[in-house]
Amino acid sequence: MDTEKKYVLIGALIGVITLILAVGALWMLTRPADLVIGCKNFTESRLLAEIMVQAAERQAGIRVQRLELGSTGLCWDALAKDAIHAYPEYTGTLLTDILKQPPVADPFAALVQVRAGLGNRPDLVLGRPFGLNDTYVLAMRDDEARRLGVTCISDLTRHPTLVAGFTSEFNQRPDGWPGLAKHYGLRLERPPVDLSPGHMYQAVRDGQVAVISAFSTDARLRQFGLTALGDDRRFFPAYEAVPIMRQDRLSRYPAVATAWAELAGRINDATMMGLNQRVDLNGERVATVAASFLDSLGIQKVQP
Repeated sequence: MDTEKKYVLIGALIGVITLILAVGALWMLTRPADLVIGCKNFTESRLLAEIMVQAAERQAGIRVQRLELGSTGLCWDALAKDAIHAYPEYTGTLLTDILKQPPVADPFAALVQVRAGLGNRPDLVLGRPFGLNDTYVLAMRDDEARRLGVTCISDLTRHPTLVAGFTSEFNQRPDGWPGLAKHYGLRLERPPVDLSPGHMYQAVRDGQVAVISAFSTDARLRQFGLTALGDDRRFFPAYEAVPIMRQDRLSRYPAVATAWAELAGRINDATMMGLNQRVDLNGERVATVAASFLDSLGIQKVQP
């Protein structure tokens, strides 16, 4: 074979290999995802979904798509219609919004009731709780709570002159101020002030109000130096975060179920608050925070 023919043959071979690699890469980019995980449109839901995504990718070696949908209703409908295959939800939300049952304060009882309520849905699987209970709390400034000796909600009965500021939703919900005041026998001299979520934290920091409503994993509790008061008479409903999944996908990819089982009980309130803080206050990317969290748990990519 002369030199010219040899170079032509080599060039053609390189072209064929390049074409094969290009087609393979295009197929990898365009093929449907093995698993689609949805989330709602707030930081904590995005973080929990991303942790689920990366755990599945690392442990099952599959292609996972992320899909932010927005509300509870949109996520649930997408799951029921097989448009997504899993998403992180809360037991209290499943109980009241989906199953239309009364709220339950005890976390274990709420979980049992949700599992029973989903008993007629063999197509869905409720995973084990991640460990956090993102429920309502009442909060005060650390220094003010210490000065008054307030550590739990029942202590507020001794301080009727304190001014409270809540979101309009909390002021109206039966599992908010109306039910709470009745449950604890709270009688403030002034009705609670309606405040927007952002202004509420500024108002308590500046002393315009003494007590606000919040969520237990909200990073702003740390940012503004606030103490969450203990719910000593167990009024607030349980909102444990749990993965909810389609059974057919778990049967197809059993390693995913194993990966998510490793997350059970590993994300408590303080941990979740720290993860939220890194995104909301420090400006880190959700994917970066999720990856470093999985690294801290020792959940590494399984080699094929």
